[in-house]
Amino acid sequence: MHALLAVAFAIAVFAVAVTGWWASTYWIPLQDVKGAVRTQLANGASARFEHVWYSKQTRVGCGYVSVQGPAGGPQDKKHFILFPGGELQLEPPRETPGDAVQQIAALEKQASYARAIRANCLR
Repeated sequence: MHALLAVAFAIAVFAVAVTGWWASTYWIPLQDVKGAVRTQLANGASARFEHVWYSKQTRVGCGYVSVQGPAGGPQDKKHFILFPGGELQLEPPRETPGDAVQQIAALEKQASYARAIRANCLR
């Protein structure tokens, strides 16, 4: 009987340790990333997140966020990068009206963002 209780206690301690490790490694950092992104968005309370990822080595968070538009309009889904200092970069618009100079500037912003994704968000 004592052996059975000892085994049950050991399993319980192991489960608590694994749960604590999982929470500190994955769940808590992801909640911190989501909270930091919410505070920097105009309508952060309506933010919904997908595929959020956090690197403990670089302290960078990446993922997708959807925020309701003005006056409760449809949600606009954008990729984000949250840097260690709290700087938030959102995916630039894909379509840019205007002349060739404005479109080239928009393409340069998109290319710069793609480089930031490659450097920080790919595992």
